[in-house]
Amino acid sequence: MTSRTDATVVAHQTVQEPAPSPAPAPPATRIVVVHGLGATAASHWFGALQDRYAPRGIDVLVPDLPDSQAPDLDTWLSTLAAVVGAIDGRTVLVGHSLGCVSILQHLAARDDDWRLGGLALVAGFVEQVPGIPEVDHFVAHDTDPAGIAARTARRLVVTADDDPVVPRRLTEDLARVLDADLTVVDGAGHFLARGGFDRLEVLESVLDGWTLTDPPTVRPRIS
Repeated sequence: MTSRTDATVVAHQTVQEPAPSPAPAPPATRIVVVHGLGATAASHWFGALQDRYAPRGIDVLVPDLPDSQAPDLDTWLSTLAAVVGAIDGRTVLVGHSLGCVSILQHLAARDDDWRLGGLALVAGFVEQVPGIPEVDHFVAHDTDPAGIAARTARRLVVTADDDPVVPRRLTEDLARVLDADLTVVDGAGHFLARGGFDRLEVLESVLDGWTLTDPPTVRPRIS
């Protein structure tokens, strides 16, 4: 696993007033998880997020989006508008695959003065995906990623070095346009349950920090 970091080269030192530090984002108290093509709320690692954070007082929503085998953007946006509702600095949106661009389209379509505490996108894209023409209309309209980034306190994008569904390049492009932290996981494919991902620990470790919850205590098994 590698993470993108930014390095700044300092050519000379100047004396100036320090810029004010931005206020830290408050701990998240609400997580909405948006699944992708052909998936449901019970797929992959989504339920594990509910199991991990709901007992700690975090409201975790994983909606079933209509007709996920043949998705329609307008229908999904209507469903997301009803489920997501009001958002603020304590809200985190998590997407997987088609769910990522669906979240971005939802945010771009909002007409309120929203702010978002965190955005975590796994195997996402904002361009056409080779071989999956049924989702082309999800990327037909610009999502204004720079505007979304400016309104979102924390941004994470996760990809795999061998994703056979959404090429790594497309997810890296997503991280770039969102100015998001990028994590690349070796050998993770498309982060599917059949590939061993009924949990996504690299995501959980970040969400633990965003929610400021203590990791669960592992109790010794008594036999």
